[in-house]
Amino acid sequence: MEIKLIDGVFTIEEAEKLLTAIFQTKIDFHEKKIKTIYHTEEDIEHSERRIMQLEETLRNAVRKMKAKGQTHTSLNAHIEVNTIEQLTP
Repeated sequence: MEIKLIDGVFTIEEAEKLLTAIFQTKIDFHEKKIKTIYHTEEDIEHSERRIMQLEETLRNAVRKMKAKGQTHTSLNAHIEVNTIEQLTP
């Protein structure tokens, strides 16, 4: 199943706010897992690395949008949802 999440034209400022909110939600998800779910150092390190990757990706995206000198940008995003068998530890 594919879910259309974003499909439109936004000012650079609107796009930055929207992307920041989306990325922050994913960062918050990883931070919560570190505090409440993960028990191994490997799991914690994985989430910490992912948080750093997300932060860097957001910074790069915002920098590139602003560097072009345009007033607006097009954002398109979708989420693909597939069911899978239960993972075994």
